[in-house]
Amino acid sequence: MMKRAQRTGLVASLVLASSLAATAPAFADEPGPDTVPINIVAIQTGEAYDQAEALTKALRAALKTVPGWSLAEGDYSLEVLTLSLKCTDIPDAGCQSRIADQIKADRYIWGNVTQKGTSVVGQLHLWVRGQGTTSTPIEYSANLTEANDESLRRVAADSIQALTGGPPKGSIHIKAGNITGQVFINGQPAGALVNGEGTFPIPAGNHRVLVKSTGHFDSEAAVVVKAAGTADVTLTPVPTASSEPLNWRKIGGFAGIGAGVAFGAVGLVSVFQVNSTIADEKVDAYRSTVTGNMCETARQGNSPDAQHVASACDKARTFELMQAIFFPLAAVSAGAGVYLLATSGDSPAASTTGWTFQPSVGLESGRLSATYRW
Repeated sequence: MMKRAQRTGLVASLVLASSLAATAPAFADEPGPDTVPINIVAIQTGEAYDQAEALTKALRAALKTVPGWSLAEGDYSLEVLTLSLKCTDIPDAGCQSRIADQIKADRYIWGNVTQKGTSVVGQLHLWVRGQGTTSTPIEYSANLTEANDESLRRVAADSIQALTGGPPKGSIHIKAGNITGQVFINGQPAGALVNGEGTFPIPAGNHRVLVKSTGHFDSEAAVVVKAAGTADVTLTPVPTASSEPLNWRKIGGFAGIGAGVAFGAVGLVSVFQVNSTIADEKVDAYRSTVTGNMCETARQGNSPDAQHVASACDKARTFELMQAIFFPLAAVSAGAGVYLLATSGDSPAASTTGWTFQPSVGLESGRLSATYRW
């Protein structure tokens, strides 16, 4: 291997060339908001110059094929950089950081190779600001001296994959109310939401997000994730219909009150029917002609007026019986309904104290029953 002192003259001539090259940008994929730039520093070697140059070109070409990455501007030599920054041939962590500052890069690939017999061996490294260095070994045939050679292109592509892990990743930040749910990205489980939020790393590109949560309909959205960026997704989960069991007490309570109203209406109709019988002119005229029980006298008589009165008395007795049946039924049914509602858990307890009045009107008499409950 050529010693450092022997290479000083050669490197001195390279410094000017490298500086001039740095002023003429060299782009692969056009850098922009959707790509992350990586600078590939020319691979350093002691004697395998043709192989190192071909490998450098192959690495730059391979980087162009990976979505999300772009080749940063500038054409730099590791040998020139280490000499100008007074670093060792294999720069340590501090020197790698100074190189990044020198070439104004957040990411760059560098490496050293040497020829051993019929093979080229060495190490390639990816330095990332704030994360340090990732390394991968490299070994291939020394006769690969053309960047377009298919075998060397495969070596370069495998090395880029090993160093970068593939396309640069972004992330998706999901906000979905305050639910706890499972997140699926492109149909694959990605994790869980906690208090309705979660952030999930994902390769750059188009993705579909689905959130499943018990008690809610599935929420879905399409999102575009940019390299090294975070895409925000806001979902509004919609609750499903309540699956609570039926409140039979509540239903029975309303049914009881309804039945009580119906029974009371029948009793009230009976009152009107009895009143209409009492107000009948023939009945009133017949009453003035007899003493004692008018209905019994009419039943024993044969005159048309007596028969009319007897029929009215029978009608009135029927409706008096209906009053005696339906008013109590109304009171019992309504009371049971109020009790069921009060104990259904959905309504405030209804008062069970107070007066209850039950009217009753007959052909021969009338009455009003009053009851107080406590």
